[in-house]
Amino acid sequence: MKYTFFLLIVLALISNLLAQSNEFLPLSRYGYGSLSRTYSPFSQGCGHAGLAYTSPEEYNSMNPASLGFLRFTDAEIGFNVKKKEISNLNNSVQDLSGTLSYLQIGIPLHNTINEALEHKERKHKFGLSVGLLPFSSTSYSYLIEDSSSIGNYLRRLNGSGGLNQFQIGVGYKYKNFAAGMNLGYIFGNLEYDQTFNLSGVIPAAQDNYVDRYFGSGISTQFSFIYQQFLNQKEITKDKSVKAKALNYSLLIGLPSRLNMSRYSLHTSVLNLNPVGLIIDTLSFQDNDISKSDIPFKLVGGISYNNKEKSGIVLDAGLENWGSAKLFEGNKGELVNDSYFSLGGWIKPDNTGYGNVLKRSQYRIGGFYEKGYLSLNDESLTNYGVTLGMATAFNFQRQLCVVNLGIELGQSKLQNFITEKYIKLNLGIRINDSEWFLKRRYN
Repeated sequence: MKYTFFLLIVLALISNLLAQSNEFLPLSRYGYGSLSRTYSPFSQGCGHAGLAYTSPEEYNSMNPASLGFLRFTDAEIGFNVKKKEISNLNNSVQDLSGTLSYLQIGIPLHNTINEALEHKERKHKFGLSVGLLPFSSTSYSYLIEDSSSIGNYLRRLNGSGGLNQFQIGVGYKYKNFAAGMNLGYIFGNLEYDQTFNLSGVIPAAQDNYVDRYFGSGISTQFSFIYQQFLNQKEITKDKSVKAKALNYSLLIGLPSRLNMSRYSLHTSVLNLNPVGLIIDTLSFQDNDISKSDIPFKLVGGISYNNKEKSGIVLDAGLENWGSAKLFEGNKGELVNDSYFSLGGWIKPDNTGYGNVLKRSQYRIGGFYEKGYLSLNDESLTNYGVTLGMATAFNFQRQLCVVNLGIELGQSKLQNFITEKYIKLNLGIRINDSEWFLKRRYN
C-alpha cells in the first residue's frame, strides 16, 4: 500500500502546478460563484449520471451508500483541462484552464481475503471514505469603459477564490439494502476587488473597493441504495453466474448554514502630484458576520447492470436554491436548480484477461441542467454530451485503473452570455486488497 500513497503524493504535487491555471468564470460574481459539482470518474463519462451505480472495486463518490458494496480499498485522484469560448452580443474570448478535480479514498472496513480464507462472508458490511472536493469557484477580470453625466469613467473588476469541502463518508450494507452518510466541512474565501476612476480629469480621485468573505460551515447528506437481482434463480443454482441487477437510489442533502465573515475596505485616493497622495477611507468593516444558506437537495437514480457486460444509468435532481438566503453584500438572484442525466456503458470482455481494448469499459451519456443563477428573469442552462473509457492494469498485487473522458457542452444565459467548451478528464484509481488483512504468518 506504500506505493499507493507514494503515487498519490506525486500526483498531488503535480496538481499544484495545474491548479495555477484559473478558469475565467464571467458569472462567478453572483451567488457563491460557479458551483463545482464533483462527479465520479464513471459518471464523468456517463453524462454525469450514476448515483445508483455500485462496484466492488470502485467507490462512487456521488453516493456514500456505495461504500457498503466496496470490497477493495480505492484511492483516486482526478484532473481536468478545459478549453472554452465565451461570447456575448459584442465580444468573444478564448480560455484554457486546468485544475485538480478530486482527491479521495474509499476503504471497506473488512477484508475479502480474510473472508475467503475463513470461508465466511460478513452479513454486515461497512465502508469509510475521506475526500477533498471543490464546492465553488470565483475567477473573473473585467475592464469596463463607459460614460455618464459626470464624464467618462473606467472600472476594473476582479474576483478570485472559492469554497472547498473536506468530506468524510460512511456506508453500511445488509443483504440488498445499503445506507450512507456524508459529513462535509465547507471552507474557503471569496474576494471581490473594484477600482473606479474618471478619465481625462486631472486631478481625479480613484476609488478602491476590497471585499473579502471567509466562509465555513457543515453540510450533511444521507443516501440509500436498494439492489434487486433479476436472475436470482440462476445465481442460487450457480454462484459463478454474474448478476443482472437493478439499483434504486436516493440522496438527500439537508439544508445547512454557512458563517460568512466579511472584511471590507473602501478608500478614495487623490493623486496631487508632486505634492503627494490624499487617502480617504470611505468605509471599513472587519469580522462582520452574516449567515448564508446551502439549500435542500434531492437526487434520485436508477442503474441497470447486465452481468458486468453493459449497463444504463439515469439520474434526476432538484436543489432548492430559490429559497436560499445569501450573505450580506452578495449579488444575483438564485432560482431552483433542476437537472437530468442519462448514460450507458459497455465492456466487451468482463473477464479482465483480454487485450487492453477488449477489457476496457466504454461510456457515453448526456445531461441537461437549468437553474441556480437567474438574470433578467432568465435562468442559466447547461447541457452537453460525454464519452469515457476506463482501462485496468495490474502491478504488484494492485490494480491501477486509468479513466479518460471528454465532455462537450454549452452554458447559456439567454440574451446575455454563451459559453461553449470542451473538457478533458483524467482520473487514476488504485485498488489495494491488503487493508485490514489478518496475517497468518509472521
